[in-house]
Amino acid sequence: MTTIDQANAQYFPEDSAASQSSSKLSDDFDDFLTLLTTQLQNQDPLSPTDSTEFTNQLVNFTQVEQSIATNQNLEALIQLQSISQQNNEATILINYLGKTIGSNLNIAGLEDGEATWNMEFGSSADNVKYEIYDDRGNRVYNIDAEDTVSAGEQTFTWDGTTTGGGTAPEGAYYLVVTATTEGGSDVNVTHNFKGLAQSAETVNGIPVLMVNGLPIGLANIISVEITEATDAAA
Repeated sequence: MTTIDQANAQYFPEDSAASQSSSKLSDDFDDFLTLLTTQLQNQDPLSPTDSTEFTNQLVNFTQVEQSIATNQNLEALIQLQSISQQNNEATILINYLGKTIGSNLNIAGLEDGEATWNMEFGSSADNVKYEIYDDRGNRVYNIDAEDTVSAGEQTFTWDGTTTGGGTAPEGAYYLVVTATTEGGSDVNVTHNFKGLAQSAETVNGIPVLMVNGLPIGLANIISVEITEATDAAA
């Protein structure tokens, strides 16, 4: 059975707030003992220092130390709880493998010089701006629509050209759409992404499904369809 101390050693980061407080307290306590020893060595034998104040300070140090230890244990438990939640999500995601996943995530993969997003406009939009970001949050391309965009299903295709005139590398990209009417009212734009769930992996500590090679988190899954198997003998 894993103890709290073992959990701390395995999951508790050394640069956490509780760890830094513990290190600072240890340094302060060493300084306190040095001052106490020096004062006791140099006290007036005819008028010795009252030990009550030193005792109170030692008690205060002990109380602070206990509080820090409690915080360390709580941080370790939170970390363990987070890991347990991630494991539970990963277990759930495994059930989606081999199925067609629908998502509202604004993601698309740039492959062979093309990335396509499927969207639905809540109403016609007179002013539409498309902005594309890479997986690090850097904007790589933006363009304004030349004409009014009609309500309903729409697609946007990008050839990988960046704003600076270069070519973006293949990978995952995110499309942010800002749409308004001529009067300035916002137009609701939703994204529709579908693909085959091929594997369950962990990306930046978060369990995700790799759908058509793109990471989709559990919270972004809005539909699941059973993929019909084809009969090879037919």
